[in-house]
Amino acid sequence: MEPEAYDELDRFESTHWWYQGMRSITRALLNRELDGCANLNILDAGCGVGGNLEALAEFGRVVGFDYSPLAISYARQKHPNVLVRASIEALPYADAWFDLVTTFDVIYCREVADDRVALRELARVTRPGGVVLVRVPALPALRGPHDAFVHGARRYTARDLRSKLATAGLEVKQITYANSLLLPLIFIARKVHSLMAKLGQPAGSDVRPVPGLANQILTQVLEVEAQWLGRGRGFPAGVSLFAVARKPQEKEKGLT
Repeated sequence: MEPEAYDELDRFESTHWWYQGMRSITRALLNRELDGCANLNILDAGCGVGGNLEALAEFGRVVGFDYSPLAISYARQKHPNVLVRASIEALPYADAWFDLVTTFDVIYCREVADDRVALRELARVTRPGGVVLVRVPALPALRGPHDAFVHGARRYTARDLRSKLATAGLEVKQITYANSLLLPLIFIARKVHSLMAKLGQPAGSDVRPVPGLANQILTQVLEVEAQWLGRGRGFPAGVSLFAVARKPQEKEKGLT
């Protein structure tokens, strides 16, 4: 991402409606899949400035990494003892080490040369029976200046992500779009921003300060989605895409 994107992330991650809503959806999906399991070994792959580390801590012991030295410098201010610098395509962790691995809007970045390699690495460090949760930006039609600003190289469909997770050796338990109720408004906004970029306006982030009441209303919209998705339901389209997968249990070897 551009350096300014990390500055925005550090300023807005704890209060902005989008980040709050995404954490609520993540919590709902994990509560459903983990069914009360706690004290897990958890990895947040590509942790950015560290905002999700605290949220994931309710499920166990969390460590994280990021490829960006700037992101790590921000994250270490809040989590000094759990972070390393690494690439998601070459994880510095042992096989089958983590019970839960999460990655949020990382594998779509241009810094990730091959998202299939990244997903295989996530599967490698997950123990048999463990959970991998992936969130990525959805739908190529939504590509706009924001993607350029945060170095987004690809957007996904559910079919595409499901296929890549299966290739990595993971069994998809739930895959769904999210930030769906606001999709029409965001689609229009992205097209307007794209038109303005063609007219010469520099690419910028969609993350901007939102007045208090509007921020609360938008947060509640995503809270409604979280409740819906937490019941195992889904949406047919949306701005984001979530997948919850498990690494298959190892089959017992028969006697010879």
